[in-house]
Amino acid sequence: MLFGSKKTTQILDLSRNKFSFDLSHLTFPKKSLIWLDLNHNKIYGSIPAALTKVENLQHFNVSHNPQLSGQIPQGGELQRFDQYAYFHTKLCGSPLLPCTK
Repeated sequence: MLFGSKKTTQILDLSRNKFSFDLSHLTFPKKSLIWLDLNHNKIYGSIPAALTKVENLQHFNVSHNPQLSGQIPQGGELQRFDQYAYFHTKLCGSPLLPCTK
């Protein structure tokens, strides 16, 4: 309902709601989305590579989702955000520490 490549959502702030869902397989509007804030929830899975295709992302925060894990996809705007956008997760890769095997 809220996510999808054909949506025209510009700002999506679902922070501090205790939402629990798998972020891994969601798609996002490539041209319209400029703000995605999902901090302080119970989101799990990984950050989908589809987020690297969002063209004008100006704000991004998935912090305080302790079950969110895996490597941060490279490309797009995701490395532009500082470590605090990813704080208190199990994510790795730029701008955080490299992933280890």
